[in-house]
Amino acid sequence: MMRLLITLPVLLLAVDAWAAPTGVGTASVDPLSNANLTQWTIGLMFVLLLIIAAAALARRFTGFGSAQAGQLKILSAVSLGHREKVVLIRAGKQHLLLGVSPGQVVTLHTFETGEIIEQAAQVPLNFQQSLHEMMSKKAG
Repeated sequence: MMRLLITLPVLLLAVDAWAAPTGVGTASVDPLSNANLTQWTIGLMFVLLLIIAAAALARRFTGFGSAQAGQLKILSAVSLGHREKVVLIRAGKQHLLLGVSPGQVVTLHTFETGEIIEQAAQVPLNFQQSLHEMMSKKAG
Protein backbone atom coordinates (compact mmCIF):
# COMPACT_ATOMS: atom_id res chain seq x y z
CA MET A 1 0.00 0.00 0.00
CA MET A 2 2.81 2.39 0.90
CA ARG A 3 4.56 1.60 -2.40
CA LEU A 4 1.39 2.59 -4.28
CA LEU A 5 1.18 5.90 -2.41
CA ILE A 6 4.77 6.71 -3.36
CA THR A 7 4.65 5.61 -7.00
CA LEU A 8 1.29 7.22 -7.87
CA PRO A 9 2.51 10.86 -7.63
CA VAL A 10 5.70 9.94 -9.52
CA LEU A 11 3.67 8.42 -12.36
CA LEU A 12 1.37 11.43 -12.50
CA LEU A 13 4.35 13.79 -12.76
CA ALA A 14 5.91 11.64 -15.46
CA VAL A 15 2.70 11.65 -17.53
CA ASP A 16 2.47 15.40 -17.15
CA ALA A 17 6.09 15.83 -18.28
CA TRP A 18 5.51 13.65 -21.37
CA ALA A 19 2.39 15.56 -22.31
CA ALA A 20 4.07 18.98 -22.05
CA PRO A 21 4.97 20.60 -25.35
CA THR A 22 8.70 20.65 -25.97
CA GLY A 23 8.76 23.33 -28.64
CA VAL A 24 11.06 26.32 -28.32
CA GLY A 25 8.33 28.87 -28.98
CA THR A 26 5.91 27.86 -26.24
CA ALA A 27 3.70 30.72 -25.09
CA SER A 28 3.87 31.71 -21.44
CA VAL A 29 0.71 32.67 -19.56
CA ASP A 30 0.48 35.90 -17.64
CA PRO A 31 0.17 34.90 -13.95
CA LEU A 32 -2.22 37.79 -13.25
CA SER A 33 -4.58 37.09 -16.13
CA ASN A 34 -8.31 36.79 -15.45
CA ALA A 35 -8.36 33.11 -16.42
CA ASN A 36 -5.48 32.29 -14.09
CA LEU A 37 -6.98 34.22 -11.15
CA THR A 38 -10.36 32.56 -11.74
CA GLN A 39 -8.74 29.12 -11.63
CA TRP A 40 -6.97 29.98 -8.36
CA THR A 41 -10.18 31.32 -6.80
CA ILE A 42 -12.23 28.28 -7.76
CA GLY A 43 -9.50 25.97 -6.49
CA LEU A 44 -9.29 27.83 -3.18
CA MET A 45 -13.07 27.69 -2.72
CA PHE A 46 -13.05 23.96 -3.47
CA VAL A 47 -10.34 23.32 -0.86
CA LEU A 48 -12.20 25.41 1.75
CA LEU A 49 -15.42 23.49 1.06
CA LEU A 50 -13.52 20.21 1.49
CA ILE A 51 -12.17 21.38 4.85
CA ILE A 52 -15.64 22.45 6.03
CA ALA A 53 -17.17 19.14 4.87
CA ALA A 54 -14.43 17.14 6.65
CA ALA A 55 -15.00 19.13 9.85
CA ALA A 56 -18.76 18.56 9.66
CA LEU A 57 -18.28 14.83 9.13
CA ALA A 58 -15.78 14.61 11.99
CA ARG A 59 -18.13 16.49 14.26
CA ARG A 60 -21.06 14.25 13.35
CA PHE A 61 -19.34 10.88 13.59
CA THR A 62 -17.08 11.50 16.59
CA GLY A 63 -19.73 13.17 18.72
CA PHE A 64 -17.54 16.26 19.00
CA GLY A 65 -19.76 19.21 19.88
CA SER A 66 -22.88 17.09 20.08
CA ALA A 67 -25.61 17.54 22.62
CA GLN A 68 -25.07 16.10 26.04
CA ALA A 69 -26.36 12.57 26.27
CA GLY A 70 -26.24 9.81 28.77
CA GLN A 71 -26.06 10.03 32.52
CA LEU A 72 -24.09 13.29 32.83
CA LYS A 73 -25.88 16.60 32.34
CA ILE A 74 -25.05 20.21 33.16
CA LEU A 75 -28.07 21.73 34.86
CA SER A 76 -26.82 25.26 35.48
CA ALA A 77 -23.72 27.40 35.91
CA VAL A 78 -22.84 30.70 37.59
CA SER A 79 -19.79 32.71 36.62
CA LEU A 80 -17.70 33.87 39.59
CA GLY A 81 -15.15 35.82 37.59
CA HIS A 82 -13.48 35.83 34.23
CA ARG A 83 -12.25 32.27 34.44
CA GLU A 84 -14.00 30.67 37.43
CA LYS A 85 -17.52 29.35 37.72
CA VAL A 86 -19.75 27.10 39.80
CA VAL A 87 -21.54 24.35 37.90
CA LEU A 88 -24.45 22.20 39.04
CA ILE A 89 -24.45 18.82 37.28
CA ARG A 90 -26.50 15.66 37.46
CA ALA A 91 -24.49 12.45 37.32
CA GLY A 92 -26.96 9.59 37.20
CA LYS A 93 -29.31 10.22 40.14
CA GLN A 94 -26.84 12.31 42.10
CA HIS A 95 -26.36 16.09 41.92
CA LEU A 96 -22.91 17.66 42.28
CA LEU A 97 -21.85 21.26 42.76
CA LEU A 98 -18.46 21.78 41.10
CA GLY A 99 -16.03 24.67 41.16
CA VAL A 100 -14.39 25.00 37.75
CA SER A 101 -11.28 27.03 36.98
CA PRO A 102 -8.62 26.68 34.28
CA GLY A 103 -6.82 23.44 35.02
CA GLN A 104 -8.83 22.45 38.09
CA VAL A 105 -12.28 21.04 38.91
CA VAL A 106 -13.20 20.76 42.60
CA THR A 107 -16.29 19.12 44.11
CA LEU A 108 -17.81 21.78 46.37
CA HIS A 109 -20.84 19.82 47.51
CA THR A 110 -22.54 16.49 46.83
CA PHE A 111 -26.29 16.65 47.28
CA GLU A 112 -28.23 13.75 48.76
CA THR A 113 -30.62 11.84 46.50
CA GLY A 114 -33.91 13.74 46.37
CA GLU A 115 -32.46 16.94 47.86
CA ILE A 116 -32.70 18.72 44.51
CA ILE A 117 -35.95 18.09 42.68
CA GLU A 118 -36.05 18.78 38.96
CA GLN A 119 -39.50 19.62 37.73
CA ALA A 120 -39.89 18.28 34.20
CA ALA A 121 -36.18 18.81 33.51
CA GLN A 122 -36.44 22.51 34.33
CA VAL A 123 -33.79 24.31 36.34
CA PRO A 124 -34.78 27.28 38.50
CA LEU A 125 -34.42 30.49 36.54
CA ASN A 126 -32.32 32.19 39.16
CA PHE A 127 -29.77 29.54 40.10
CA GLN A 128 -27.76 31.92 42.26
CA GLN A 129 -30.75 32.78 44.46
CA SER A 130 -31.93 29.18 44.82
CA LEU A 131 -28.38 28.04 45.66
CA HIS A 132 -28.13 30.72 48.35
CA GLU A 133 -31.50 29.67 49.81
CA MET A 134 -30.52 25.99 49.81
CA MET A 135 -27.17 26.65 51.49
CA SER A 136 -28.82 28.87 54.14
CA LYS A 137 -31.38 26.12 54.89
CA LYS A 138 -28.54 23.64 55.26
CA ALA A 139 -26.61 25.93 57.61
CA GLY A 140 -29.62 26.83 59.75
